[in-house]
Amino acid sequence: KKLLPQLKEQKLEKLFKEIEMPLALVLAAMETNGIKINQEFLAKMGQAVSKKISRLVKNIHKLAGVEFNINSTQQLREVLFEKLAIPALGISKNKTGLSTGADELVKLKGQHPIIELIQEYRELAKLSSTYIEALPKLVNEKTGRLHTNFNQTVAATGRLSSTEPNLQNIPIRTKLGREIRQAFVTEKGYKLLSLDYSQIELRLAAHLSGDKKMIAAFKQDEDIHTATAAAINGVALNEVRPEMRCQAKATNFGILYGQGAHGLSQNADIPYVQAKEFIEQYFKVYKGVKKFMDETIELARGRGYAETLFGRRRFLPEINSSVMQMRKAAERMAINTTIQGTGADIIKAAMIRIQELIDKDYQSGQIKMLLQVHDELVFEVRDNLVKKMAGEIKEIMESVIKLKISLAVDASAGDNWGEMEAITN
Repeated sequence: KKLLPQLKEQKLEKLFKEIEMPLALVLAAMETNGIKINQEFLAKMGQAVSKKISRLVKNIHKLAGVEFNINSTQQLREVLFEKLAIPALGISKNKTGLSTGADELVKLKGQHPIIELIQEYRELAKLSSTYIEALPKLVNEKTGRLHTNFNQTVAATGRLSSTEPNLQNIPIRTKLGREIRQAFVTEKGYKLLSLDYSQIELRLAAHLSGDKKMIAAFKQDEDIHTATAAAINGVALNEVRPEMRCQAKATNFGILYGQGAHGLSQNADIPYVQAKEFIEQYFKVYKGVKKFMDETIELARGRGYAETLFGRRRFLPEINSSVMQMRKAAERMAINTTIQGTGADIIKAAMIRIQELIDKDYQSGQIKMLLQVHDELVFEVRDNLVKKMAGEIKEIMESVIKLKISLAVDASAGDNWGEMEAITN
């Protein structure tokens, strides 16, 4: 009684009734389905990682010239900044002194060989405790499968989150992360099928901004990062070198998340001055994107909230704060919510339609939706239906919303989540 009039007043009733409520049933089915994991594979992996961690600890102690607890921030601080006297220029401070957090260690890269080893140690220790050791303990005794919880009301942008265990955070770019994904397998006679929106946030940026150059690049089926690199560096598409494309990719995504020159210089591994020039050049090339970002911030400043294409709102009272840091963070959130939040709404709408298809035509367990990891959906599909289902699901995902440019979905399948092969039409 109290909330429905507010939903109507804020024009959120459609989002509530057509997306969030039907999605609750889809998520319940996914949580019930669960996913199978290869426990023997994880046990072997655990032994190998344990040995690697021991070697890293020895090497870190050797470089430090003293044995200490690497997990103790106090002891680590003393080793880095006092014993080894690594310059602490630009390192943030917290209540107890200089910070040794992940972001701060990135700033120290190249200052001493111990830094890279500590970063590697932390990554291995985290993946080991979060996944390699933890996942087998979470397997349900009755089903023999792993059942994560999907949360609809946690992420402020409208994205889904996954807990107990969090299956959305397994890094795909690292070798170990890809190996952990190999532990996610299927029942006999089935394959894992993955469908992934390709560069959905950049496509949404092109649509929302109406930027002619960005839209043209997508319509001509150019690689957007190569096209950006060519435009920023003033060279032809065929003259773009791999490192130029990498820098352009970091710029493309960094700008969408409101990253400044400082953040970009770290992400793209380029000097601050060059990062500053890159951003200036980027906005000269994609004038529409700059205009869209400015207008989005102005709109949020006037309304006090940012909005997705589906009408989802994120209230941002800090956007008019007199504290610059708070104001800037809210400005970044305004852009991020508009783009990332719309992407989240799109995949939710697609999930509802896919589940309708499963319920209508595939009730005998030939296909099950298992996971949603941001722009990716993972299914367990009967061997003989993989190609057919890839086509049907791809069609739903690409047609769920009409934009100025078409959405693109990549399909792949395999016996495990870490080794998937692309499915071509």
